[in-house]
Amino acid sequence: MSNYGTTNAPRDEEQQALLNGQAATNTQANDTFYRRTIIHVHHHRKRYFALWLLAAVIAISTVLGIHYLYHQSKHGNGGHKDEGEFMETLLKSVARPDDRCQSDRSYPVAILLSIFFGYVGIDRFYLGYIISALLKLATAGGFGIWYIIDIILICIGALPDHNGCRLTAP
Repeated sequence: MSNYGTTNAPRDEEQQALLNGQAATNTQANDTFYRRTIIHVHHHRKRYFALWLLAAVIAISTVLGIHYLYHQSKHGNGGHKDEGEFMETLLKSVARPDDRCQSDRSYPVAILLSIFFGYVGIDRFYLGYIISALLKLATAGGFGIWYIIDIILICIGALPDHNGCRLTAP
């Protein structure tokens, strides 16, 4: 005796499931979500790479723009007075006195490590923050958020080395 609502009769062509207009076999109709996702990503891999590249270019240009504006307002060369005042108030919490110690770690190296390897915490290892570097490694750059924040902090000079010393510029 069969269960309620089931039939033992074979399906005809009208009742058989269709997949992309063709008859689907039992394994095709029951593909897992993971398998369908892999197929979708493989099919659209060039688009995903282009979107990733676009996001990386936007992030890098934003960080470099903030860095340029910060140093332009800090040194007072160019721009309107209002722009300089705006940047001073915006970055007031970041301003440090010049009498801080100089680190043996390089500023450009820290920026490059943060941009290219920051999502695995290499920049934090370089600056001497071992515990936060391990956390950043375990969370893949804080799910991308910590990665972007560290790039900005290093560019504007708000992230010193583990001793609190300013990174040396070339």
